[in-house]
Amino acid sequence: TGFARECRRAYAAFCPCWSLHRSERQYSKSFSSSPRVAETGQQAAMAPKKRKSAAKTKTATKKKAASPKQPKKAASPKKKKGGALDFDVYADADEGVVTFEGLAQLADDLGIDPSSDTKLLAMCWRLGAEKPGCLSKEEWARFAENRHLPTYGKAQTVSVLKAGWNSLDPNFLDNSEFKPFFRFCFEFNREGTKRFLERDTALALLPLCVEDRSRHTQLFLEFLGTKPEDFKLNRDQWCSFLDFSLAVGEAPEFSGWDAEESSWPILLDEFVEFCQAKLKES
Repeated sequence: TGFARECRRAYAAFCPCWSLHRSERQYSKSFSSSPRVAETGQQAAMAPKKRKSAAKTKTATKKKAASPKQPKKAASPKKKKGGALDFDVYADADEGVVTFEGLAQLADDLGIDPSSDTKLLAMCWRLGAEKPGCLSKEEWARFAENRHLPTYGKAQTVSVLKAGWNSLDPNFLDNSEFKPFFRFCFEFNREGTKRFLERDTALALLPLCVEDRSRHTQLFLEFLGTKPEDFKLNRDQWCSFLDFSLAVGEAPEFSGWDAEESSWPILLDEFVEFCQAKLKES
C-alpha cells in the first residue's frame, strides 16, 4: 500500500542477490537443455549397444562431415546503466504500463532510494500520470515533450535524466505550483479505485511530500496516530492540511484560526482541539 511501501518491496526485488540467483537459474536451465548435455545424459542412461560395422561407421562419418553447422544465436543485448529510457525495459509485459516495480528499477539505474526521494514522484507528476501507481506509454513519451523534465530537447537516456535530477526537487516549486503536486501525491498513491488513503499510508507519505512547508507536521502525525487503524484520509482532508499549514500559525496560538467561522474539514477542527488539550496537560 502506498508509494513508499510498494517501492521498497519492488526495489528489494532488484537487489544483486536476486539478479545473481536469476542468472544462475537461467544458466542451469540453458546448460541442462543444451544438445551436448542432453546427449551425454541419454548415453549414460542407455544400455550398451552392439559395435557398428566399419562400413556403417564410415558412412555415418561422411554424413556428419557433410551436414552444415548451425549458426550460433546472437546473445541478446544487455541494458547498460545510463542507457536509453526505453518504455519496454521498464514496463510490465502483462499490464503494458510502468508499475511501481518498473519505477523501482529506474530508481536503481539512477542510483536513488525510491522510498525517500520525492523527485521520483515529481517526475511522475511532470509526466502527467493519470492513474494510481503507473505510467502509460503515452505518458512515458513525455520525457521528450515536457520542458520541465531534464530530458526535454536532449537525448532520452538515464544519464541525461540523472544529470538533471536535482532540477525536479519539489522544494523549487512556489506554493501555487506545489499545491497541484501535493494533490498528485495523494492521487498517485491511492489503491485502484479507492478515494482515500489508509491511515498508515498517510502517516508514511505525508512528511515525505509536505517536507518543510508545514509547521504542524509532527503534531498532525501524532494526532493521526490516535485514530483507529482503519481510519481513512480523503482527498479534501489531505489537501486542506496543506492549505491549513500555509494559512495558520504555529501552536498554541494558531494565528489565523477562527473556530466560529472556520470552513475547514472537521478533522482539522479536531486537530486544533487535540493540540490545545495536549498543551494544557503539559
